[in-house]
Amino acid sequence: MHGIVHQSLKRYVVEKTDERSWATVLERSGIEPKLYLPVTHYDDAEFDTVLETVATMSGHDRAAVERDVGRFLAEPLLRTFRGHIRPGWDLLTLLTSLGEIAEDLRSKRAETEPPTLSCERISDGVRVGYASDRDYCALAHGVLEGIVTEYGESGTVEKVACVHEDRGKSETGDGYDSENGNGDGSEERGEDQCVFHVVLGE
Repeated sequence: MHGIVHQSLKRYVVEKTDERSWATVLERSGIEPKLYLPVTHYDDAEFDTVLETVATMSGHDRAAVERDVGRFLAEPLLRTFRGHIRPGWDLLTLLTSLGEIAEDLRSKRAETEPPTLSCERISDGVRVGYASDRDYCALAHGVLEGIVTEYGESGTVEKVACVHEDRGKSETGDGYDSENGNGDGSEERGEDQCVFHVVLGE
């Protein structure tokens, strides 16, 4: 996993609490303190372990914490990969181009394993499909929300389909609600991907 993700997780914990709390998280996770470098890749399991510890210590659902970290991750991702974003792109153009950017990264950086993204315009925004063996759907949800914020736009990001078989489980851990689904048990299954609708101007 790209070091930017680990950096963002640390920044999330420190900004929400303090450096001492981060040290406690690492200790309880059984992980030695280290300097996370954006140019280095780290074990996915380390990220998962720390995320679980943060969720346990905070009393929040793991998926909710993961989504929150995704919001923190958006800005450094945009900054690090700005070379793949053309000057003058607005938010709508960027969102519809995310799949192309991911493919470009995959072809030019052998060590990078971005998710497979399928993006298309819909009547009121953009439909984004996310597929990855890593299965960080909540992280992707938060990143999309963070991108909208970084562009200074108003909008909502709704997960309308999920790869998980447990259709009643949401990113808040207590079932789908108005933000994360239809709330009536009619959510569509993504089968091989999670699907998000990014609706702008709301």
